[in-house]
Amino acid sequence: MRNLQILILVGLISFLWKIPTTVAKSSKKMITLDNETIHSFQNQSGRWVLLSEGKVKVESFLNEIGTSEEEFRNINLLSATESIPSSRPLFFPYGKDYLSKITSDGQTQETVESDFRELIWPVGTKNSKISSRLGLRRSLMHNGIDIACPNRSPILAAADGLVLLSRNQGNYGLSITIQHENNQIQTVYAHNSFLLVKEGERVQKGQIIAFSGSTGHSTGPHLHFEVRYQNIVLNPEHYFPDSPIDELLTKN
Repeated sequence: MRNLQILILVGLISFLWKIPTTVAKSSKKMITLDNETIHSFQNQSGRWVLLSEGKVKVESFLNEIGTSEEEFRNINLLSATESIPSSRPLFFPYGKDYLSKITSDGQTQETVESDFRELIWPVGTKNSKISSRLGLRRSLMHNGIDIACPNRSPILAAADGLVLLSRNQGNYGLSITIQHENNQIQTVYAHNSFLLVKEGERVQKGQIIAFSGSTGHSTGPHLHFEVRYQNIVLNPEHYFPDSPIDELLTKN
C-alpha cells in the first residue's frame, strides 16, 4: 500500500509540474544550447580550457580569439600579478570578430523552443543516450537515469536555477545540485570530471555547468541525472519534451 501511495504522489507531482504556477505571456521561449565549441559564462560566449592538458598557450590563444589578458583575468577572478593556474578550467571569452568568424564557419550553437515547465536534455552532445533508467538495479534503488556520453562532454543546466551544491559528494563524485523556482524541484548532475560553476551562482537553461567524467562510484564516463522534490525522487524522463532527444539537438 505504501509503495502505491508513493507512486501516486510521484505521478501527482509530475502532473503539477506541467501546470503553470503563475500567469505567463508565453510558456515557451528559444533556448541556446552550449556545445563543444561555444560555452557561455556570465553572459559571455567563449570556451572553458584546462591548461594542464597543454593544448592551449595563453598568450597566443588570447590573440587568436581577440581577447585581452585583462579581460581574461577579470572573468576568472585573477589579479594582474597572480600566476595563471593550470589545474582548473579557465574561461576564455571570445572577441566579437572571432565569434562571428567561427559562427560563419558553421560552428554555431543549437537553439530549441522550450516550455518553461520542461527540462532540456542535460548533455550537450549528440553522442549520448540513456543507459540505465530509474528503478531497482541489482536489488538497489537507482535514483535517476544514467546518460552514457563521451568523456568531457558538456553538461548543461536542465533549467534556470540556483546552484545549491558544487563539490565532491562521495559516491556521486564531482556533482552539482540546482534549485529551480518552478514548483521547487531540484536537479542533480553527478560523476563529472570538472565543475564549472560555484555554489550560489545562478545558471540559465542550456548553459554548460560541468564536463562529464567518471568520478565517485562509477564504471565509465556518464552523467547520473536526478530530479527531486522535497527529497522525493522523481523520474527525469517525465520532464523532458515528448519530442525525440535527437530532434532537440538538431539545428533550427
